[in-house]
Amino acid sequence: MGSSEELWKDRFVFPSLFEGLKKGIGERFTPDIKAKLKVAGLDLDDLPPAIPALQMGRLLRIIGEGVWPEKSHEEQLRLLGLFAIRGWRSGLLGSASSKMLQLVGPKGTLTRLDRVFATTNNFSKATTTFVSDTEALITINDVQDMPTYWCGIFDAGLELLGLVGTVTIEAQRAPEVTLRISWK
Repeated sequence: MGSSEELWKDRFVFPSLFEGLKKGIGERFTPDIKAKLKVAGLDLDDLPPAIPALQMGRLLRIIGEGVWPEKSHEEQLRLLGLFAIRGWRSGLLGSASSKMLQLVGPKGTLTRLDRVFATTNNFSKATTTFVSDTEALITINDVQDMPTYWCGIFDAGLELLGLVGTVTIEAQRAPEVTLRISWK
């Protein structure tokens, strides 16, 4: 087994992520997309308890190209992150977590990211550095070469908290990325 395969052998994404994507995208998540995912090894009607994270790039590409074929791949990824969280919020775990995050606000939420990420995978870790009362730098340990996907996740996080803000890529040192998040 190569070093890349060794690194990924124990990294998994949980079904809640794909359930969130399906709910968030709604009717635009067509039977054709579901069929293509099944051919690629993911049956949305019989989700396994964990999906190998190494498959994420390919699976997200299928969904992004099916839903937003006119958008660039980077924008598809951003939209997938955004809609995954929107859909996740509508599930039982996401709804309860969202209410808790709203109570603790942006600073409390950004210091609890590892717990939030743990609801969708077993490997994402984050460090938060506050630049000011309304700005933070978030470094995520491994974004699988999909930093704009994470921008979408944090765009949805701002939305979830009822904040207006921006999410930009501050630095990328594969496999990690640092995002700058500002809000009002």
